[in-house]
Amino acid sequence: MLLGGLRTKGITKQSQENMPLITVVTVVRNGEKAIEETILSVINQTYTNVEYIIIDGTSTDKTLDIIKKYENKIDYWISEPDDGIYDAMNKGIDFTTGEWINFMNSGDWFAYKEVLEKVFVLRKWDGIDVIYGNSIEKNKNGEQIEIIASDDISSINNGAFFRHNASFVRTSVHKEVKFDLSKSSKLKFALDFNCIFSLYKLNKKFQKVDVTVLLYEEEGISSHPYRSLWYNYLILSEEENKIKEYFKFLKRIFLMGLKRNYIIRFVYNIFALYVCNYIVSIIPFWFVRKCYYKMVGLKIGKSSNLKMFQYFLYINKISIGKNTHINRKCFFNARAGIIIGNNVSISNKVSLITGSREIQSSEFSGVYKPIFIKDYVWIGVNSTILQGVIIGEGAVVTADAVVEKDVEPYSVVGGIPAKKIGIRSKDKHYTTDLESPFV
Repeated sequence: MLLGGLRTKGITKQSQENMPLITVVTVVRNGEKAIEETILSVINQTYTNVEYIIIDGTSTDKTLDIIKKYENKIDYWISEPDDGIYDAMNKGIDFTTGEWINFMNSGDWFAYKEVLEKVFVLRKWDGIDVIYGNSIEKNKNGEQIEIIASDDISSINNGAFFRHNASFVRTSVHKEVKFDLSKSSKLKFALDFNCIFSLYKLNKKFQKVDVTVLLYEEEGISSHPYRSLWYNYLILSEEENKIKEYFKFLKRIFLMGLKRNYIIRFVYNIFALYVCNYIVSIIPFWFVRKCYYKMVGLKIGKSSNLKMFQYFLYINKISIGKNTHINRKCFFNARAGIIIGNNVSISNKVSLITGSREIQSSEFSGVYKPIFIKDYVWIGVNSTILQGVIIGEGAVVTADAVVEKDVEPYSVVGGIPAKKIGIRSKDKHYTTDLESPFV
């Protein structure tokens, strides 16, 4: 057994007023290719009260050399045999002294330097047991797609909907409920979801935070989608109606098969792209277009209306609330998702673009972030809303503006790039109910 770090030199940390001690645990074995980047993503956090623990499973490559290189930044590291990743993670829980614990295992990274600061500075998490946020998936082509976790914790009844490494569990709770190693042969890589689901069944309090916590490479569970669905079924059916859960499992398998079938995807793309944008969009009857848009995946609320000549990419990733009106010739690039609220008015020729390119990347790889447009927003003619933007409730975007940063609620922005030029009244009672059979 080898060990080291600040703690072995008598240096310990503790929570401070308005700055709880956050423990980050990294589990690794023979991870020389990825461990250094993971370590740097932790020790370079702008939040200063971090306890960093690394659990190594007796690596035989250069992993330990890399760990020792940063020994003065690591609170405690240990290298000894273990019974797999979840046994090592349980050891990490035992060594934790912080108030909250996050697992950032080798090969995963905090999405940016300010993650912990955004989650914990000037925030009160009294009564909360699990905090979870969003994540960014980097696929095999180097493209980065931001994945937004649901605000509705009951979504967990359909399977994992946020990445475990994008969460923070109160340490006292995690010491009470660890990873159940007795189920390791049965659940394999799903023991983390089993642990989170156990906390949910114990009525622990979950809270979504609108922070992108994690950057991870497409691997592991995403490489075994059918096995993942089977493990989810085993977990979800333990305390529920097994027959009901089994039929839900079969439905998920069927839908997964459709999504992964090349011919099915090719046919769907014909109907969701060519037919949708070049044929259906010119039909002068809204109720016909609405039925077709919903058939290919658009989520749209009551009394909302899209006029003719819209152009959609990834229409199935667009959600529109109630009483929202969208004028002609708008462009929706929705690969990362576009969520539009209630009573929103979008004028002609508006572009909403969730995609971009990493100009410093040698592969010129794509970067995709969702767009959120809150209730009572008005977007003027020929405006462009770029990736990752949140337009707050009641805000106004003037004509020809290019919005590249979040817009505060009830503010008026304009220009290139858009800047705040005014404030709008908060007294809003109207609806944009303009539904008509001939639009």
